[in-house]
Amino acid sequence: MQAMNHLAIGALCLTPLLGCSSSSSLPHDAAGGSSNGGGAGASASAGAPPQCAAPGYHVDADALPLERVSASLVDPSGDPLPDVNVQVCGINECYTGASDRGGKVAVGVDQPLVLPAFKYGDGYDFAELAAPLGAEPDQDLGRVVAVPLPSYEQGTAFTASGAIANGDLTLHVEPGSNVDIDELNYPDPPEQVFRSAQVPLSDSQMAFPPSLGFELGYGVAPLLTKLCPAAGLSVKNSLNWDPGTEVEVFVQGLETNELWAAYGTWSKVAEASVSSDGRSIDTTSGGIPILSSIALRRK
Repeated sequence: MQAMNHLAIGALCLTPLLGCSSSSSLPHDAAGGSSNGGGAGASASAGAPPQCAAPGYHVDADALPLERVSASLVDPSGDPLPDVNVQVCGINECYTGASDRGGKVAVGVDQPLVLPAFKYGDGYDFAELAAPLGAEPDQDLGRVVAVPLPSYEQGTAFTASGAIANGDLTLHVEPGSNVDIDELNYPDPPEQVFRSAQVPLSDSQMAFPPSLGFELGYGVAPLLTKLCPAAGLSVKNSLNWDPGTEVEVFVQGLETNELWAAYGTWSKVAEASVSSDGRSIDTTSGGIPILSSIALRRK
């Protein structure tokens, strides 16, 4: 990837993500539905699980001398959110904080950060998103809306057959695929269910810059679940796009190791189109290699 500086907060990585690499996988291999999820980048010998390599990303950027990042966290109704964890991370260092009873949070930073972003939402109770930061030492982001995820009880288990649907999203996982849940962050079986929530883009412009033209956005969990081969995706056509409309699908890089997407930016992972009956937007090539925030836009 070409070098980019801190001003390129709307930059996109257009190299499709092709699959997943996994050191361990759940004993229940998910299977089902569509094969739209793209097996490119996955390989397997007879009887062996598929192997998918993370493409990896590298961005050359200068470290920025941040000192303090503050925000006021609210829910979609505008009510303050206490005790919500946030992070101010560059690819070289991370600093954490939590909102007070009034929803206010301030995170101090004591060294320059490379590609800094404000990560809010925890991937448990709230959808996790990343808002790239500029070069000013003291930044007040103002009102930041955290989007609640469905409860664990409302989640959908990764079953051995059929599609995996929750909210407006359905994953289609090929037979014999690996579904690798991040058990370090989601150690308990009740947490290991698929959950999704639509993100109101008008309230989330730092994470979904209007310049990128995204029209639908979603937070998901369990974050960093790797899907090999990449899973197909169907999305409810809630905006009533015309049948046959061509669509691009992106995931946001939430990991500072940048294995699956450049940190804090959006990477294109799939092509899609609106179904003939107009009910859904279905991937036609590529797919979802890792569970992370998702965005869609028309071509």
